[in-house]
Amino acid sequence: MIEPSFFATYDAAENIVHVRFPKVHLETREDIRTHFDRVFGYWRDHCRGRKVYYVVNYDGFTVNLRENDFYAQQMRRIVEECAITVVRYGGDPLQRTAARLFNMKLHAPSRLYGSHEEAMAVVRALKSGEMQIEATA
Repeated sequence: MIEPSFFATYDAAENIVHVRFPKVHLETREDIRTHFDRVFGYWRDHCRGRKVYYVVNYDGFTVNLRENDFYAQQMRRIVEECAITVVRYGGDPLQRTAARLFNMKLHAPSRLYGSHEEAMAVVRALKSGEMQIEATA
């Protein structure tokens, strides 16, 4: 796995963690576990236990599709413990399909959009109450 596996910035005033990736491919379960341990550690260190909105740019990011179930298991920890919701944008068609599949496994909406502007419009709508976060099964 390429170091680091992601870059993040926390906007405390907006309560948003913005995530982007270097060109990275998570191939093995160890790659995936390490990546999510880092994501969790970033949240713990910067957000101090406060649930946040994640805005994730998928450009440059791919995961071994054979490990999509394991990826979904690891993502569950972020969704349940760290996130109000995760809103995604960008990425190649295969990664976007993988995101839809692992969100189906989590019984969660994929919230996958074409651009940063669209993703931020969704966050603003959620924050203002114009849009609701669906309960997961």
